[in-house]
Amino acid sequence: MPDVGLFTATEPVSSDTPVIIKFSVEVGGLPVYQESYDVDTLREEDKADPDKSAALWLRRLRCVLESRDRPGFSAALTSCLATGMCGDHGQSPGQKVIDPLGIPTEDS
Repeated sequence: MPDVGLFTATEPVSSDTPVIIKFSVEVGGLPVYQESYDVDTLREEDKADPDKSAALWLRRLRCVLESRDRPGFSAALTSCLATGMCGDHGQSPGQKVIDPLGIPTEDS
């Protein structure tokens, strides 16, 4: 939390203070993948398409779960987060479809 006083500790966060969500995956205590999200941007995206927003957050969980036992964990995870499909070493053979959304920045 930013510095607050005893009388102001429960007030809303000022609109000029960034609020960030960090998504991090570690292996053996070492970070292998990290993302940061601005809450104001997420709010707008969620307002525009709440189902897609929820599905992409769930993708973050499912991709880690599916990549866990694949060769090339980090590559498999990164590819899965980008495309919604998980394969060994991040490549296409034997990929499992995590969700049907595809690449979020492409119009589908």
